[in-house]
Amino acid sequence: MKNRIAKLVAVMLATAMIAGCGGSGNQNTSGEQAGGGNSAETVEPTAEESQEPAADAAQPEENGGEKIVTLANTGAWEALHPYSSNRDTHVAFLYPIYESFVTITGEGEILPRLFESWEQSEDGSVLTCKMRQDAVWSDGEPITANDVAFTLKTAAEPALPIEGGRQIVGLFVGTDDLGVLVDGEEFGVKAVDDYTVEFTFKEDKKSTILNELYSMRYTFTLPEHCLKDIPLESLLTDPFWENPVTSGAFTLDNIISGERMEYVARDDYYLGRPQMDRLIIRVIPANNILSAMMAGEVDGTVYGSLLSYSDYELAKQNDQLETSEAPGFGNTHILLNNGNLDQNARLAIDCAINKESIINDVLYGYARPAINAIVPENPYRNENVEGNPYDPELAKEYLSKSSLDTSKPLTFIMASTNTLGQSIAVLVQQQLQEIGLTMNIETYDSATVSSKLFGGEFDLGLMSSASNPFEPSESRFYFQLAPNGWCCLTDDSWINLYDEGLKGLTLEERKPYYDELQERLVAEVPMIFLYHADMLFVNSKKISGMPYGDFSLKGWRYEEWTVQ
Repeated sequence: MKNRIAKLVAVMLATAMIAGCGGSGNQNTSGEQAGGGNSAETVEPTAEESQEPAADAAQPEENGGEKIVTLANTGAWEALHPYSSNRDTHVAFLYPIYESFVTITGEGEILPRLFESWEQSEDGSVLTCKMRQDAVWSDGEPITANDVAFTLKTAAEPALPIEGGRQIVGLFVGTDDLGVLVDGEEFGVKAVDDYTVEFTFKEDKKSTILNELYSMRYTFTLPEHCLKDIPLESLLTDPFWENPVTSGAFTLDNIISGERMEYVARDDYYLGRPQMDRLIIRVIPANNILSAMMAGEVDGTVYGSLLSYSDYELAKQNDQLETSEAPGFGNTHILLNNGNLDQNARLAIDCAINKESIINDVLYGYARPAINAIVPENPYRNENVEGNPYDPELAKEYLSKSSLDTSKPLTFIMASTNTLGQSIAVLVQQQLQEIGLTMNIETYDSATVSSKLFGGEFDLGLMSSASNPFEPSESRFYFQLAPNGWCCLTDDSWINLYDEGLKGLTLEERKPYYDELQERLVAEVPMIFLYHADMLFVNSKKISGMPYGDFSLKGWRYEEWTVQ
C-alpha cells in the first residue's frame, strides 16, 4: 500500500471528531432540506474545495496498462470509518471499501448484497435477514451476522466519541430518541446465528419492508474480529484506520487528504471482481469537472447533476463524452409562513408562479412540474389530483379575498450558496409583481436560514429535498406544529394525517391517507412544490453499464460496470 495514509489519517480523524455525526441513517441526499442536508443545487465550492485539481492524478500510462476509472465528486470525505457522517459525498468515498446490506433501485426493487433474503413479522416490528455465506473480509475472514450486530451496537454505545447522527440505530428498540443505548434494555439488533440477523424496530419506526431496508441500504458493516478489543474511547483514532480491512469490491491503496482516494479491485469479492483494476475518486469543484472530463482526466461523476446546466449542454456537443438524463425523484419547493399568509394569499401565490417558465428559463428544461413531493410514477401518487393552474387573473381574485397587507413587501429567504435558487427567486419576484405583490430576497448561510424558518422570520423560503422516494411521508417534517416545523403551522390535522399513513404496512393500507394529503396540499397550499429536477450524467465512452438511476440512492454497483 502506498502509505500516504499513515501521515494523513490523524488530520482526517480530527475532522471526523469535529463533524461528530455517527451512523448511517435514512437522510439522503442531496437536498437543502429538513435536517440541513446539502442541496444538489447548492454546488458552489467551499474555499477548500475550490483548489485546482492535482496535476499528478494517476493516469493509465503511469500504471502499467491498468484499467483505471476516475470519478469526480465536489466534496471531500470526513474519515475512513462510517461513524462520522451519512452525507452523500462521504458515503460515496466509503462505498468502494464497505459492503452494504442491499441495494435499492430507482424503481423500488430491493437487490440482495450481504443480505440474500428477508422476512417481516406480521406486525411489522421484526425484520429477519439471511446473509450470504460466501462474502469475506479482505483478510479472508468470513463476514457474519456478528459483524452486523457489532457494528450497529457500537454505533449506539454512549462511550463512542460521536455526537448525534445515530439515526439508523435510533430505529431499533433499546435506544433513546438520540440513538443511544438505554441501560437495562435489550438492543434491537442481534445475530440469531452466524448468517441470520434480526432487527426489532420501535413501534413508531416500523414500516414496510421496502422502507425498512431503504433506511439501512448503506449501513456499512465493520469487522468485529479486528475492532472488538479496542476501547470505544479510542476506536476512531486506532491505527486500524490507516489500512482498514475492507468488505467491499476494493481495498484502499492511496489517499491524499481532501483531494482523492485510490482503490484497488479485490479478486475475492463475492459478487465478482470489478472490470476496473483501479478506481480513483477525486475532489473537484463543480465548475472544473467538465474541463477535466474533456482533457481525459475524469471519466464520470459519483452523482448526476454535479455539472451546471450550461456545462451539461456543452458536454452534449462533445463526441468523446456520453450524456444521459433520468427523471429525478427529488423536489424543489417554496415554504410558506402559514402564520403570515392565509389560505387565499397562499393560493394567490401558487397561481401566480409559472413553474414551466422556471423549468425552461433556469433549468434548461431538465425538470418536471411538481404538485407535491410524490413523483408521477410513484404508486402512491393520486392520479385524480391536478395542481393549481398558472393564472395571474385567478391569483388576483384570491389575493383580493385575503387579509394580506399588500402594501408591505414579502420576505423570501434562501441559502446564499444556492446560486441556481437565486435565479429562481428573481423569477418568482417578477411573477408576484404581476399580481401586485412586492418581495425582498434575502440570502443567509444555511444555519441562519434554518433558524429563521423555525422562528417564523420569513414569508417564503426556498428549499430542496430528495429523501426516500418510496415513502410519501418524506415532507412530514415541514408539517410539525410551530416552532418545530418550517411552515409555521398551528393545525395538527396535517401531522395526524401523515402519522395515520405511516401506521400501515402495505400500500393499500397507506394510500387513502396519502390520497387525502395530496388533495389538501392543492386545496390549502401550506407550501408550494415547484419541480422535480432531472438527473444529468456525463461519462467517457470507455465506461458503460453504470446504474445511474440508483446513484442518488447510494448504489453504485461497480462490479456491473463495463470498462474498455
